[in-house]
Amino acid sequence: MSRILRRHPLRRPAHTVHRGDRPVEAVVVTLHGGPERGFSTTAPWSAPYLRLFPFGRRIRELSEDRIAVVRVRHTQTGWNGGEQTTLGQVRWLLGDLSERVAHLPIGLLGHSLGGRTALAAAGHEQVRSVVALAPWVTEHDRDHVEHLLGRSVLLVQGDRDRECPPEHAREFVDRLRAAGGDVRYEELHNCGHLMLRRAAQWHDLAAEHLISTLLRPA
Repeated sequence: MSRILRRHPLRRPAHTVHRGDRPVEAVVVTLHGGPERGFSTTAPWSAPYLRLFPFGRRIRELSEDRIAVVRVRHTQTGWNGGEQTTLGQVRWLLGDLSERVAHLPIGLLGHSLGGRTALAAAGHEQVRSVVALAPWVTEHDRDHVEHLLGRSVLLVQGDRDRECPPEHAREFVDRLRAAGGDVRYEELHNCGHLMLRRAAQWHDLAAEHLISTLLRPA
């Protein structure tokens, strides 16, 4: 991996761990959206951060707390071009997790910028599954998919998304499939970028994919 020259030193991301009383068999890291550029800390009341809370609750509910959920709150909000700031923060967190739960498979769930971050961070050796919700994917992302081989990937997109056009997601999926990747694409009718319409379907698609790919049958 080439060295990244940073104008702003990378800071450790904030995160909270949510789990039940039973033994944990897998971990899911949730990654919120945000602006393309910026180095400020995401507030705890930020809408993109709060929007992922129902996904975490649904994952824990359907897995009967066999999966722990790690909610990331970025202390530097943007991708910031070549600095890839949110990606650097998630790689830092995954390094910490690998020391604490080296025996557990990890899933990544991200929305918008968080979807791009999740897809880019999936090369970590413990990552088994990725869900990208209305992801921001660029031509560069479509040209670099090899690190996703061996992972189970789900992209969910609304057909009325104006922030992250569905055709970009479809092009990414086609490229990954052509490379031999395990990828599924769901496009939800009459849904936009914020995942507010048919919200329960967004939650269920994400949770069911992560549970089926991270857990062995009970």
